[in-house]
Amino acid sequence: MTGHLHRILLAILASTLLGACGGGSSGGGSQEPVTFSYSVPVDVGDGWQVASLTDQGFDPQLIQNMMDRVVSGRFPGIDSVTIVRNDALLLYWFADRDLDQFDRWINNVDKERHVLHSTSKSVTSALVGIAIDQGFIASTDVGFYSLFNYASYDNWDPRKAEMTLEDALTMRLGLLWDEWSLPYTDRNNDLVALNTGHTDWAKALLDLPMIEDPGTSFTYNTAATNAIGQAVENATGIPLADFANANLFYPMQITDAVWATTPTGLPVGGSGLFLKPRDLAKFGQLYLDNGAWQGQQLVSAEWIADTVVRRVDISSWATFSVAYGYQWWLDDLSYQGQPVETWVTSGYGGQYLFVIPSLELVVAFTGHNYEPGPGISNLYRMMQEFILPSIG
Repeated sequence: MTGHLHRILLAILASTLLGACGGGSSGGGSQEPVTFSYSVPVDVGDGWQVASLTDQGFDPQLIQNMMDRVVSGRFPGIDSVTIVRNDALLLYWFADRDLDQFDRWINNVDKERHVLHSTSKSVTSALVGIAIDQGFIASTDVGFYSLFNYASYDNWDPRKAEMTLEDALTMRLGLLWDEWSLPYTDRNNDLVALNTGHTDWAKALLDLPMIEDPGTSFTYNTAATNAIGQAVENATGIPLADFANANLFYPMQITDAVWATTPTGLPVGGSGLFLKPRDLAKFGQLYLDNGAWQGQQLVSAEWIADTVVRRVDISSWATFSVAYGYQWWLDDLSYQGQPVETWVTSGYGGQYLFVIPSLELVVAFTGHNYEPGPGISNLYRMMQEFILPSIG
């Protein structure tokens, strides 16, 4: 067993033990358990073909057992579960959830549509690929600062001229930054401080001092992805939301994508996209199908392949991922005792997308696990103990 898979199993074990201490139904023993009732997803004319779990080789009892835990709260904080295999939508469930503080970002009143938080980063990465495919950006080797039009920068350092778009996509900018040591509820968190203290978020990021050569080490940086969105808008000359709609969302019959925006009106590419879970799964299917949706090439196959190259090794410290690509986390889950390559988008609170090419599988989750606990570990537990073992 690899060290990475060992860490996943330990995390799953920890979530199992935590779940054993609570999360079940309350009250007396006579209370009826809450159970899930499976049905084939409804064909709503949104581009998905639908099929049953058994049609695609799933053991329905394992999925039933998993979903019973979801709807009863034994897997708490999950707002939706979507399973796709072989281009067919097999399971679609979403909770009648309470709207929360994040819905106020866009005055969202649609309980099905959900903020994606950092899963938005992977969509912004796709927009970079489309901009390169269409000739608006030469390549990922272009200087990152050359994509902006500011007259000058604070804390200028010659190394800033050496920073590339790839450095930004792989979060190896070399700038002074730390958004992980403090929670996002702390105003001293670098991301919170930047967003609340500045109007032009891209300029504020680019003004930061350098602390190491670009391309050296990984430092998680949501502000970098927000700036990448600004760079795409600058290069194309098209508002980023319009560019996304015309080239990505509308061709996939995604008609109600909404972005939270910065004070300057730019979509928050690092965390501000709202989608319905069925549409989030379409994005996973797009990558599974090498950038094509129902035969129409929206993103080049070359970009998809480049995106999932394991460019940054993070296996020494990450619980679940082994590497990072172009705004995607790259994992190895286990199927029938063997590691399987898995591409993952990860968003605060449980907004996750799992793509497993060898199994033609896409699984999407949304949730509200914003407090410390086993919420994210439970998603991996659902993948490893229920979804993957159910595939014959």
